[in-house]
Amino acid sequence: MDIQERLLMFGFKEIPKPKIHYACPLGFMKIFIGNEEYPIKTLVDTGAELKIIPEEIAIKDSLKTRNLNMNLRGIGGNTTSLVALSEFPPIILASGEETPIHFFIAKGSVHTVIERPFLEDNNIRLEFSHKQGEILSYQEPDGRRLCMPICKPQALGWKTGPPRGLDLCNMAKLVRNTPGKNF
Repeated sequence: MDIQERLLMFGFKEIPKPKIHYACPLGFMKIFIGNEEYPIKTLVDTGAELKIIPEEIAIKDSLKTRNLNMNLRGIGGNTTSLVALSEFPPIILASGEETPIHFFIAKGSVHTVIERPFLEDNNIRLEFSHKQGEILSYQEPDGRRLCMPICKPQALGWKTGPPRGLDLCNMAKLVRNTPGKNF
């Protein structure tokens, strides 16, 4: 029994159009957290909703935390344990500015992650150039904009076309009623 037959069996007259999800390329920037002597490579994830740091950084820098216990499920279905929240640890961006933010602290091997609202709150633009790729730009005190590429087109897996299988996703076809049945 194919999907069309199953949908008819459950009373659908139209095959629902599947939700199509795709993301901007991810990139990395460097930030200083707490008392770190060296910048931390931080994943800029435009689809993320939380800022995350590994537990080892929070412990190493003696960040003040509030305990919590929850699991975060990623887009691939994997789960990560969030064990604490660090409210307003000292963060210094690549621009040299210190900014007040909070991070969820994750147990295990995870990237430090910041999300798009963080960029917007700190007047950092995420831009795209076909030649340079994904770029973060921010305004310096003298008014100039400094641009940093975070994901170049030469990066492994870089694709500029629509998602694979897009031609298979136009499934919003009307299905004829089965004779003798009222749907």
